[in-house]
Amino acid sequence: VLFDLFSCEFKSNIRIYGSGKMNLSELIELLKRASSTKDIDKYREEIIELIPTLKIMVGFDQKNHAHQYDLWMHSLHVVANLPRNLGDDMLYLAALFHDIGKPDCQCKPTKPNDTSMHYYGHPKRSMEIVRDIIIPKLSCINATDAKRLLYYVEYHDDRVSRKLKHVNRHMKIASFEEFQNLMLLQVADAKAHILLPIIQERIDICSDLAGVKGLELYQMYLKQNTRRKNN
Repeated sequence: VLFDLFSCEFKSNIRIYGSGKMNLSELIELLKRASSTKDIDKYREEIIELIPTLKIMVGFDQKNHAHQYDLWMHSLHVVANLPRNLGDDMLYLAALFHDIGKPDCQCKPTKPNDTSMHYYGHPKRSMEIVRDIIIPKLSCINATDAKRLLYYVEYHDDRVSRKLKHVNRHMKIASFEEFQNLMLLQVADAKAHILLPIIQERIDICSDLAGVKGLELYQMYLKQNTRRKNN
């Protein structure tokens, strides 16, 4: 057996994706290094054996005009849309888990001419599933990593703008680095949708916040806090 289900020790001296059970470190390496969704999806059975909760996403039709993939493939596209091999492993797990709460939140449209299903409250429900079911199963996720993972999942659909107030709000619950990682996740998520104008606008805003514009706002935030301390 090449994989130990609950071992977090990465076996660098073996081929990662062999037969047997996958462990969390091996899953993370796959998510970080895969060059396409196909590279990930061919290990679907191993991934679901490690995290059975994910099975509900496979074949789940989102029935929404902004989505062209089932829930599983959408999540894989979000993973693949992230930059490769970033330092925060939790960002890749968040990309995989971010919509796990959608099946619990599906509701029918209520407005005339709206044919799409909706998923109000799904980020919070996804966070709850990750917190209460997935993390306890993956006992090697420490408290610090778990906090970041839950932040990314819960706020992956948070509406932001290029205004300082949004940076202010997130600095109360996360570091600036984590906030910029969240923006990378939002870009990756948006790119896994049908690129409607509103989706493209989200990509543009979050890309700016993940880059220089976000840094400019953070500097304004620091100056604002310094003035408050001096008054």
